[in-house]
Amino acid sequence: MADEPVMIRRTNTVEEADIIVAWLDEQGIEATVYDHENPGVIAFGVTDTEGIEIFVADAEIAERAKELLEEHDRLHAEEAAVTSGETVQVQCEECGHLNSYSDELRGSVQECAECDAYVDIPEAGE
Repeated sequence: MADEPVMIRRTNTVEEADIIVAWLDEQGIEATVYDHENPGVIAFGVTDTEGIEIFVADAEIAERAKELLEEHDRLHAEEAAVTSGETVQVQCEECGHLNSYSDELRGSVQECAECDAYVDIPEAGE
């Protein structure tokens, strides 16, 4: 018996979800988008939360997909911090929102602007 589909990421826009799904496809992982505002976007019928959710087929695939996304997010945040010079961009581990913080906040803990979860702002070079 196959595992149940597993949500791996929640996004604020269908466009962002589509980009993530396309990137995962390039990595060899099939994912599906579910938009609670437009139920026709989904192959799996989960309706207990709001927002645009990305699902994969089962827990084994979900673990690999999450690892890939975390590594991609980390590299993207490092690049953004280096190129911005004045702000640090950090993705919330809880909701996936990309937050921008003043460079002076490096090494501190702040709240995500989207979900109020705590976000660790890395020191320079981390």
